[in-house]
Amino acid sequence: MITIPLTTEDLTKVRLAPSPLWETVTSFGVLLHQGRDTVHAPWATRARRVLPGTDLSALVAAMCVAGRCPDFLTPPPDALAATFGEELERLGATPAEVVHQEVEAFVRVEKEQFGSLSTEKERLLEIYLGDPEDSLKRLVDELRRYHDLTLAPYWPRLQEHLEGDTIRRGQALALGGVDALLSGLHPKASYSGGVLELEKTYEAVVEPAGRGTTLVPCVFAWPRVEVLVQPGYRPTLAYGPRGVANLWTSSSPASNGTALEAALGAGRASVLKSLLVPTTTTELARQLRLSPAAVSAHLSRLKAADLVEPHRSGRKVFYRLSGAGESLLGIFGETG
Repeated sequence: MITIPLTTEDLTKVRLAPSPLWETVTSFGVLLHQGRDTVHAPWATRARRVLPGTDLSALVAAMCVAGRCPDFLTPPPDALAATFGEELERLGATPAEVVHQEVEAFVRVEKEQFGSLSTEKERLLEIYLGDPEDSLKRLVDELRRYHDLTLAPYWPRLQEHLEGDTIRRGQALALGGVDALLSGLHPKASYSGGVLELEKTYEAVVEPAGRGTTLVPCVFAWPRVEVLVQPGYRPTLAYGPRGVANLWTSSSPASNGTALEAALGAGRASVLKSLLVPTTTTELARQLRLSPAAVSAHLSRLKAADLVEPHRSGRKVFYRLSGAGESLLGIFGETG
């Protein structure tokens, strides 16, 4: 169990910050360790087609332990709208001594807390101990190549999903306060009385010390919740947003006989169900294989019925469920 006690000052400094770097690092972990047994399998299959011949040895070394990596790879996002290039530049500026210290600590913790570390994995990690400066440069170059090949083609889709989740969480914070935001974060995260607890296989207490905490919606973290616990970093939690499976598969608007479809019609029901995470008209059209005009018509009817409401974020307009829309889905058992 990881325990994070949050003071009143900490609670005023809870913020949401998607991170292209976290997405890139965690996606490689999925590709390296989860194989085809993952909701991201359609993406992973496409990624493997474009990677043969690409040197990713420094990235493989850093990510050789399933589910964990040295913390310098995923620092807390320090800007809501940071680009991948900006985050990568920040990673590249990590002092060599920090890289060495964190890899050394990572190896020690793996042996002490998790029982063992194979000789092969320890050998891979030693490249960061022998020459941390050069190894970091190689890592940054490999992350850039990997991102360009495997994530850049899908980034607009991923970004819309992350923005939609941020809007939804922001709405929860505005309507129900920090309690509503943190208590509904993840099935393995619970919040009560100023204490956030995360179900993990090891024990740790993280003291924010007035720094608050950063919540990172991260598609490739799904279905886990990850946490950055090193004392030198601002406490950071990465969680998988809802609706991740919709990113890689298209839903058909054809009726399957549900009660909601009988009440609203198949197309309108599919649009309503797809708004569990706020989404744009363009992304809804892609997900549901409908024309943007058809989706707009459904949204207009749903908006007239007070079941959905628009929210502008920059140049984009996201549609989200209203309170009545959420209640209707709950009545028909469609909130999963």
